[in-house]
Amino acid sequence: MNFQIDKSGKLENVCYDIRGPVLKEAKRLEEEGNKVLKLNIGNPAPFGFEAPDEILVDVIRNLLSAQGYCDSKGLYSARKAIMQHYQARDMRDVTVEDIYIGNGVSELIVQAMSALLNSGDEMLVPAPDYPLWTAAVSLSSGKAVHYLSVRRIRGLVPGSG
Repeated sequence: MNFQIDKSGKLENVCYDIRGPVLKEAKRLEEEGNKVLKLNIGNPAPFGFEAPDEILVDVIRNLLSAQGYCDSKGLYSARKAIMQHYQARDMRDVTVEDIYIGNGVSELIVQAMSALLNSGDEMLVPAPDYPLWTAAVSLSSGKAVHYLSVRRIRGLVPGSG
């Protein structure tokens, strides 16, 4: 049996090179014996950015109560800790209800674009961009409008004039 599954038209402008040609080239270079730092997927742990011990202890302490789904906005205790972090930095108006936590920034970007864009809406996206931004806009039936920042074009630095 031979049949083809056609992809959705929403994928027409979705190009996520960080897992395509870039990754293939990285693997080729590694096979030749080169060391490659894979910064393409946003995983900081392999580069020494690890969770603080206090967070790990809290995770272990709460494992038994962490089975199943949490509140749709994220764990209350984590949202409260984020709120306190920003309130300590003079963002006093931030409340727990203002904070949403997802499984990662990629998920939250796609959710935000889906919630904010109607079919055909245009969204300004700086160029070059992290491919997820253009992909999320396209998947949300919007149109990414890429622009170069004035600073990039003119070499301007904020506050230097």
